[in-house]
Amino acid sequence: METSLEYEDLLIKLRAKLNENKIKLWEPPYISETEEYSQSLKDLSKKYSEELKHDENIIIQALFELQLHSIERSKANNEFKQTGYATLRVKATVQGEKPRMLKIMKQLDVSGDELIEAVANLLEVAKNRVKLIYNGKLIRQSPNLEEQGIKNGVQIMALVMAEAPEQIKKEDKIYREMKSTLDDATLLSEYVDDIADDEEYMKLEDQSGKAIKLPPAERRSLLIGLALHERGRAAARKQDYSLALVLFLEADRQFSECRSSILQTVDNIAVLQLDISWCYLCLRSLASAGDAAARLARAENAFRLSYGEDHQRLIALKGTNANERVLFMRLYLLQGIVAYHQNKRDEARVLLEKAENELRYIKVDEASVEALTELGWSRGQARTGLRAAGGDLDRAHHYLEEKRAERETEREKHRAERLQAQLGKCLDGSSVNPQLVQALQGMGYTRRMALLALRNSNNSVADAVRLIQEHPEMLVESDSDDATPSSDDSLPEPDNKLIAELESMGYPVSEARSALRLSRNNVSRAVEILHQGCEHSLNDAISGEPGSSNPSTSAGVTRKKQKKASKLKKKKDRESALHRLQNTIRSEDDEYLSGALNEEEAMLGTYRALL
Repeated sequence: METSLEYEDLLIKLRAKLNENKIKLWEPPYISETEEYSQSLKDLSKKYSEELKHDENIIIQALFELQLHSIERSKANNEFKQTGYATLRVKATVQGEKPRMLKIMKQLDVSGDELIEAVANLLEVAKNRVKLIYNGKLIRQSPNLEEQGIKNGVQIMALVMAEAPEQIKKEDKIYREMKSTLDDATLLSEYVDDIADDEEYMKLEDQSGKAIKLPPAERRSLLIGLALHERGRAAARKQDYSLALVLFLEADRQFSECRSSILQTVDNIAVLQLDISWCYLCLRSLASAGDAAARLARAENAFRLSYGEDHQRLIALKGTNANERVLFMRLYLLQGIVAYHQNKRDEARVLLEKAENELRYIKVDEASVEALTELGWSRGQARTGLRAAGGDLDRAHHYLEEKRAERETEREKHRAERLQAQLGKCLDGSSVNPQLVQALQGMGYTRRMALLALRNSNNSVADAVRLIQEHPEMLVESDSDDATPSSDDSLPEPDNKLIAELESMGYPVSEARSALRLSRNNVSRAVEILHQGCEHSLNDAISGEPGSSNPSTSAGVTRKKQKKASKLKKKKDRESALHRLQNTIRSEDDEYLSGALNEEEAMLGTYRALL
């Protein structure tokens, strides 16, 4: 890698020299009709060899390479003006092989799919293994090239997925996985407000563990973006940077659809820009340096909005900025590398020195990491604790315990608030008292009836009981359509005192019990029911079995049972969606801050040596 980077370094220096001296290699006297190198090109290479203190033979080879590129670009421009055919340079990256440069000529009104197919044919691979990227975006199949911003002479990145059969099978599933992630997040975001307090399927939290509330559409985009980002991180950890980049770019597109200002207070967007830029670097996509520079500037601005100037908001929230300095180390490192490839040497030196200083501050003793893992912490948690505690083992352990307790407290607060929101408001605007709901449930009433009664009685238990017993129809009317009197899951347990009262009137206990359930413990209505039917018909009405003496009631029960079955199916679907997303989104807090940073340290050493 170092040799290749050294040659790229030479090309950067030569381009700078040519621009400085306003030399056009594609024009006389530097081009020759009779031999490979003109005398003027030889003289120029000797001059630059002395100035750059570099081998003259390598200098003239590099100049000739630049000359050929310039001549090809000039021909391509003329071709495009005359015929409308654009010349596209495609740098193809295949795992385990040296990158290849392809030249493809296409009119810009052809579809993206046609270009993808052309690249696949030249590389002799299946079309579904090729992903094309230009200007930080995946080239899509249906719009034409011009609509996707592609112009004559641009360089496009081609990523070719691994050739092993099991890898091909995995990569063929990439877009299906994206669709599955989209569907799962959509399902959860649509129903998250309807889920009971003990069934929290998916929460969005800020750095303190506080729940973030978003409109459903934006919440869906954010959930999908987070899931795709995590899929990309998993691929990057395996050094499958081609797959990682595809997933990161799709995650970025999803985040861009979330317009909420809440994104200014969390660091996910900024971290994603770092991850995309890191993939560019690992894939040696130097043509993407401009996009990387723009993304890193965006990340720096996002960190400023999220953490505050000089990190004051972050320090106020967490008490330290030690772990987030990992992100700034990566930011300075990537900015320094981009500056290097843009021939901004002085700027690159300053940025890489800043990265080195940050790295020196956040490095931790791996022996201390091992000691903390023996106390039950993961290696990632151990590193974050040690960085926050300045390397002190005991302080790191206490820090981790405090942060875990703080998050649990915040989450418990969120659960309580959510429960209270589900209980609703009374007529006077006060919140329904959860203890009173439990008290009424203890008397044998269903939770739904208890809630409705307390809302209508302004938290008066006595009035609530009176409403249930004497005017249950008032509660039914105030409820939703699926809470009809015949709904089996909303029928209360009969009051024992009322059973005894009906028994004293001469009714059998079993019939009295059934009538009280149907009437919701209203004695008058229970007597009417008892006059109209017998025990068999009462039990049929409750169970919803065929043969009920009350067809309308039986039909109503059947409809409610169907609704209940539908709700159970949706619940099962949500649980399956949650399981899939949980397997994708890592549960460990701040995992992206807890790495050992070995790759970053090696990359820093490489570029410091080049400078």
